[in-house]
Amino acid sequence: MRTHSSPLASAHPPDPIRSLLPSPPRAGADSRRFWHSLQKSWASRYGLALVCLLVAFGLQSQLLPFMSSGPFLFFYGAVMVAGWWGGWGPALLVTALSIAVVDSHFLPPRLSIQMRSADILALSLFGLLSVFITKLNVTLSRALGERAALLEREHQAHAAAEEARSRLHTIFMQAPAQIFFLRGASHVFDFSNARNSALLEQEATPGTAMREGMFKLGEQDVLGVLDRVYATGEPFQGSAVPLRVPQPDGKEKEVFYNLTYQPTRDERGQVEGIAGFGFDVTDLVHARQRAEALATELRQAEFRTRVLAEVSTVLASSLDHEATLRNLAKLVVPALADWCFVDLAEPNGTFRRLEVAHARPEDAPVAAEVINFQLMPEGNPRHPPTAALLRGEAILFEEMTPAHIKRSAHNENHARVMLATGLRSFIAVPLVVRGHTLGVFSFFTSFSNRRYTQADLAFGLELAYRAALSMENARLYREAQEAIRLRDEFLSIASHELKTPLTPLSLKLQALARELERHPDAIPYSLVKGYVDTGARQVKKLAELVGDLLDVSRIAAGRLALELEDVDLGALLREVAQRYEPHATRAGSVLLIEGEETELVGRWDRLRLEQVVTNLIDNAVKYGAGKPITLTLEQGPTRARLRVRDQGIGIAPEHLPRLFGRFERAVSERHYGGLGLGLYITRTLVEAMGGRVRVESEQGRGSTFTVDLPRERTLPVDVQAAPPQ
Repeated sequence: MRTHSSPLASAHPPDPIRSLLPSPPRAGADSRRFWHSLQKSWASRYGLALVCLLVAFGLQSQLLPFMSSGPFLFFYGAVMVAGWWGGWGPALLVTALSIAVVDSHFLPPRLSIQMRSADILALSLFGLLSVFITKLNVTLSRALGERAALLEREHQAHAAAEEARSRLHTIFMQAPAQIFFLRGASHVFDFSNARNSALLEQEATPGTAMREGMFKLGEQDVLGVLDRVYATGEPFQGSAVPLRVPQPDGKEKEVFYNLTYQPTRDERGQVEGIAGFGFDVTDLVHARQRAEALATELRQAEFRTRVLAEVSTVLASSLDHEATLRNLAKLVVPALADWCFVDLAEPNGTFRRLEVAHARPEDAPVAAEVINFQLMPEGNPRHPPTAALLRGEAILFEEMTPAHIKRSAHNENHARVMLATGLRSFIAVPLVVRGHTLGVFSFFTSFSNRRYTQADLAFGLELAYRAALSMENARLYREAQEAIRLRDEFLSIASHELKTPLTPLSLKLQALARELERHPDAIPYSLVKGYVDTGARQVKKLAELVGDLLDVSRIAAGRLALELEDVDLGALLREVAQRYEPHATRAGSVLLIEGEETELVGRWDRLRLEQVVTNLIDNAVKYGAGKPITLTLEQGPTRARLRVRDQGIGIAPEHLPRLFGRFERAVSERHYGGLGLGLYITRTLVEAMGGRVRVESEQGRGSTFTVDLPRERTLPVDVQAAPPQ
């Protein structure tokens, strides 16, 4: 700690501990007290009086030849000393003894006590003068004693004052506060303690004027405040005043002080300076700020918990995810935001703005325009909701400036509308669940001027997660309901389809049994052959149905096995078409094969490829409406293509996206049989061999199924090759 010279203390202030102890007695004071105690003694007063009398007697005896006419001179001195030292008693004693001695020894007749009239007068005058001298001596002695006492008290008071000043200086220098005294209108330092000098980052020695810019009270320079106090005489007091102190590196350090600037006045009451006192409350202010921040955070956490509880209630209130998201947007506004957008993903890959919620009714015209602007994933990645969608992560803009809004807008009209909303702080959160993006949830502030923080971003993520989970649960519920419907429908169709071959088979067996009863010896060959052929067809149909069910179970269990070999697709197609010729003829259709006559060989599973061709031809015959069916083969360097085109009933556009699904049907099972598994199995088998199947159809004008297969195929990791036989 640096020390400072000051008029309040000497150059070397006393030790702070010793300054609190009583000062040791001084030598002069001890001698005065000794003589004072001696003077108060009875023996010393009367003893000194007798000594003075003896001295006067001796001197008068020795000088009598020269002073015979003045025998009282030395005795006057004895009376004077006795009165000065001892007071009235010793002085009167010396006076009486002096009269007796002078009368007996120095006035004629000597050695006699006889008095002449002249001697009586002289002795009386001597006595009166001695009393008068004693009176003067006693009065003077008393006055001098009082003066000495006053001087002693003055000396003690001066010492006490110096000690108090030294102690005060020590207290000021070591005080846990900033203390300084300024003098005059130019604010010259009279005193500055160590803490104040440390605050100023310089030595504020007496005689140094406070400079402009030493530090600031908020935005105001401290000199302005001091000038006002000096000019008006009104003190300045501030609690937790922010001080900005310049640092050597050019930056400013902010601290907080409780300040008091008190004007000091002269004897005429005029302001002559300023006394300043400051207490550093920076830690207290920071602690209070942290406490306030914590209290705010707790309030916000409580608010978020309450909002999340309401959100959970809203999300659980309905399985209609669109209605739920609309209600969620209206809950967020105005609890968390002034505006809220909800953009949902469509099945075709585009996005639709579902909801625009706003807090103020007067913003309804702007909201009607905002809802027309969609996300543009391929056109404007700077658009905040689009950016959140493309990145797959939440985006926070604490402050959106007009320039930023214009840069991120789709076009000038979009920028105009977004500026009209008054956008300030923005959060966009993608609705993602199980790796699938379902949409984007966006909200922002405008007229409330609230600025979002990372805590709000985390809250937005939680909202989006719950909303996405609610949407996914609703989707899963719908799929479960649809699966139950499909199951029930499948069971109904399966039972019907299984009964279809069993019924004629049972009838033929019953008819054959009757024929056996009528012809116990021999049944006509043609009759038996007809019954057997019919039964064989029904058994084959039943086996195909059971085979489809087994294939579906294998596919679902991931146990689909392929045996790859070189297969001639053209030969396989002709073989299946020849086998299906009678069935097509019964349906009134003709199978036409188009394509190259050369071999079209590839690495495929022969049985599974035959199953694919069979399913497609069977499907074309079933829905071909008795019209010709064209089978076309195309050969490429690395791929083979098969087209199966019928001119039948066609497929409605709304059924095309789900046509290759399990148990899916595009027509009524009353008019067309089947389990709805053929195309699902076909798609699965084609994809397992590395190919792709698609359909083009127009209702009432037929359908075209196209299969693309690679001629060289490596098995995917989820398909097992069958073990060699």
